[in-house]
Amino acid sequence: TLAALRQIAIRLAWFPMDMMDMRGSGGVAGHAPLPAASRLRRTGALLLASNSGSSVGGSRPPSAAGLSRSRPSSASTPALHQFEQPPTPPSVSRSGRLWNRDSCPSLDPFMGTAINLPGIKKVKAKRVVGREEPMPKCIWSDSVQHLGEDPWPAHAVPLFSFYGGDRPRPTYREEIRFMIKEEKFVNFCIRMRGGGGDRYMGGSVGLVHCPDRTEVLSGQDGQLITILDITVNPDSTVIVHAVGDLPFRVRNAWIPRGLRGVQCAVVDVEQAAHVMDTILETCDGEASLRRFSRLIRVAAPSLADMLAHPSGKFTVFVPTSRALDATFGNASDEDLAADPKVEAMLTSHVIEGKVPCEALYNGRVLTAIDGSALIVTFKTWPRSDARVNDMPIDHMDVMCANGVMHIVSAVNIPTPAPTRRGR
Repeated sequence: TLAALRQIAIRLAWFPMDMMDMRGSGGVAGHAPLPAASRLRRTGALLLASNSGSSVGGSRPPSAAGLSRSRPSSASTPALHQFEQPPTPPSVSRSGRLWNRDSCPSLDPFMGTAINLPGIKKVKAKRVVGREEPMPKCIWSDSVQHLGEDPWPAHAVPLFSFYGGDRPRPTYREEIRFMIKEEKFVNFCIRMRGGGGDRYMGGSVGLVHCPDRTEVLSGQDGQLITILDITVNPDSTVIVHAVGDLPFRVRNAWIPRGLRGVQCAVVDVEQAAHVMDTILETCDGEASLRRFSRLIRVAAPSLADMLAHPSGKFTVFVPTSRALDATFGNASDEDLAADPKVEAMLTSHVIEGKVPCEALYNGRVLTAIDGSALIVTFKTWPRSDARVNDMPIDHMDVMCANGVMHIVSAVNIPTPAPTRRGR
């Protein structure tokens, strides 16, 4: 057929030069040597020229014998350089390069916004309603309350991206639960449960809403949560127990290697979203600390005025209501107000100045405003099982507008300050 003849002509025109120079000595015995290279190339060029102007039902192309007797004109013959092969690139042993710039395709990196990122779909957050917690859960914003009016540092957190519906929107310090089914986020939660977060069994996480599953951009709004616990179910899902924190704005985001598409971001937390109360107001708002604030008001009015003033800076080791009930029994606050020992006992829990958790170390001696010595110890290295005068500290760093509170589960007995031996 015409197509087959055209393929033969193309092969003749591209016939290698080294095969054209074969002679009878290098060919098959009993056969004539192959024609010269120029003759075969010219034959292929004439075949292509004759087939290009004929139709399927046209005349047969001229034979090779006729083509050898008739020399084609330069006008009807295509240029031979059209059928020349490109030069062979040098071998690896000569150049030392595994690729050639002319033959290797160039790959341009994709510089646009990442798309089709993993996300969490159809999450129903449930508010945790149960018995009143003895102490509020510690969240990320508590760790920067001691800065006061100074600007808060930027915080780097992993992002949980939600699509197909709105993200969970807990209020400040509201406890919620929600289930995650997506494999990549389930694996990340298991990593956090195994110690990969900035908190035991959890950590700080940012919640963002990306309906089109694209990369989080700078300036996008979200909210911080602190994961308290992660429960792994047999059906490869996890239940996240978290507490709501302050809103934030993304400064910059990236997709780290090894997290399988889970994004991370540096965020700026809205500093003015939370207003702290004074020490007495904070005790009034917690049921487990209300008796301490009532006793101070009735038994030590001057001390109550100091702790209620927002401009002061104090550190108070606040005993719980259960510890006070175990110490004073069924005695009423009015009866205890007449006892001068109660005022001395309450004063021995207050220290002038702000001493947060990071400023405490094993063996540090603090002096209360009445001169009593408060010795801080950590029973387990490096900073576990904290105690002050052998009183267990249940909760540390409850930041207030005029200082910080540390919650203890016992009552301190006033003692004089330590002196040198022999004096």
